[in-house]
Amino acid sequence: MFITLQFPLFDYRFFKADPNKTERPKWPEPGSNDRVRYFGEILGRNKKYLGPWDDEKKYCNAGSVLNFCGLKDDHFFKSLYSDPYHARILFRRFQSDGRCMAKFEVGFNDQLRNRVAAHAAGEGAPSFNLFKHIERYLLCPVKIKIGSRLSAYLPLIEAGEKLRDAYYWTTTKGKKSFDARDIQRQAEPCEPVLLIQFRTGEINPDQLFAQKVDMPFLGKEGIELYCTHIPYTIGRRRYQLKTWMIITAGDEANPLYSGQFHAYNQTVRYLRINLLRIHVETCMQKKLIETFGTTDEAYQIKDPAVRDRLYFYLHKILLNLTNIQRNDQPQTALVEAAFRLDEYYYGSMRIEDQVKVLDEYRTWLKELELTPKNQQVLGYIQRSAEDLRDQQKQQSENCVVFISYNHADETTAALLKDKLEHEKITVILDSASMQAGTAIKDFITKSILRSHAILSVVSVNSLTSGWVGVETINAMFIKDFFPEKKFIACCLDTDFMEDDFVEKANTKIDQRITAIKELARVRSDNALRSTDIDDEWRRLESLRLKLPDIITHLKNDLGIDIMAKNINANFYRILEAIRN
Repeated sequence: MFITLQFPLFDYRFFKADPNKTERPKWPEPGSNDRVRYFGEILGRNKKYLGPWDDEKKYCNAGSVLNFCGLKDDHFFKSLYSDPYHARILFRRFQSDGRCMAKFEVGFNDQLRNRVAAHAAGEGAPSFNLFKHIERYLLCPVKIKIGSRLSAYLPLIEAGEKLRDAYYWTTTKGKKSFDARDIQRQAEPCEPVLLIQFRTGEINPDQLFAQKVDMPFLGKEGIELYCTHIPYTIGRRRYQLKTWMIITAGDEANPLYSGQFHAYNQTVRYLRINLLRIHVETCMQKKLIETFGTTDEAYQIKDPAVRDRLYFYLHKILLNLTNIQRNDQPQTALVEAAFRLDEYYYGSMRIEDQVKVLDEYRTWLKELELTPKNQQVLGYIQRSAEDLRDQQKQQSENCVVFISYNHADETTAALLKDKLEHEKITVILDSASMQAGTAIKDFITKSILRSHAILSVVSVNSLTSGWVGVETINAMFIKDFFPEKKFIACCLDTDFMEDDFVEKANTKIDQRITAIKELARVRSDNALRSTDIDDEWRRLESLRLKLPDIITHLKNDLGIDIMAKNINANFYRILEAIRN
């Protein structure tokens, strides 16, 4: 099996009058002898590349940036390199278009067929689970080299932010700030994507709940293409990862080493390049619309030259996406499938902002020389804006509910989700809706803004949880400014009605804060940072401060009893509260 995991990055500095960004090497066509400082050397390929971008011609060897060693017996070389997986790291590379897009990619190969066969030979063994197999790669601990220092261990799938830091370090001139507020305006990681390739007979695609992409030219060569979201779990949170799956003919061999790619099936090779390129371009398009279509003063472009730069870049992306073919392969079906995979993401963005940017861009495009390509893009813009307006109309007719809960109450939250969806109500639940690479805080804010109603599962667990506290505080704040949004309390217990509940809850919160303080002290004594627990500390401190206001709000609100069997009896009240 061949695996590629891609981490795109969006660089805001391309749209600044003074980007404070190094110009070496000259991407996308760096010199063969160039190096990326702190990363590695530039490598070239001799094979002809037919695409619009040089991602197969020149790339930087980023083997030193992504470090897979260490962490006892759980690291890559002990858990995946050895028997029965025999996994190999094919490449770790970095590339950029020299503008606002950069990407890291890591490639693996393993002996999937042998692993499936060994699994099937086991007495009473259940069917081989590809998702769990892939999860081993996604959760593999890595360290990221930022400048000359290595980060703490983190799962590979969560490397996006640290890779952003590494990229920011190597591309920024002079003094650098890694304060979250400063770097947020400079560069940002985008949603990662996974590409898997295996042979016919190794895995039954019917068991993967994947959608087949109809591409007749692939069928002639015995190649099948599927798209899906692969689930994985970190701690108590479940995520979904956008995934492409390529199934080749049974006699097609996967390369074991990077040097073997020259003899590889060109159709499959270009298909991989096209799919990964489409993902990068759609990420850039989403970021441009999401960022510059907002009313946020920090992102307003006042310089006409910089604004033209924005539109020219968007123009280039749309030209590529509207190409009938790329690398001698039709790509319309690929682009459509990519956007289908992104449907739930687009639901978290303001449609009005997307329409605004597209309308402005259409006006700008009309001022350019009218060429067949410009006309093609103009038609694409027109159709996109119309589709978005239709989507906006549909959303206004549909009801969206965000369920806030503590993971100790996950069973109840999942039951509410199933019941609401049965009533044709769209439900946002972190375990089902949260994308890979999404910051939890951003997900909460966007989900509350998108929703017509916030349904809070109230319990002792939730009222002493830092994250649920953030959700409740945000919901109460947003409701003050958007009175049409409803806050519906569904009570699993009534402990909060007791006069001394705040004192009891604060005791529990204080115990957790004390434990975090002690852990932070131990780390300090050992010259270790405590940034991973500082956020929880701040959330708990905020909850402690706001808890009396939350309890007052709940006592003044008419909560709905969902204890035990009452959830079925009182569900009609929840529906009534949402729809009224």
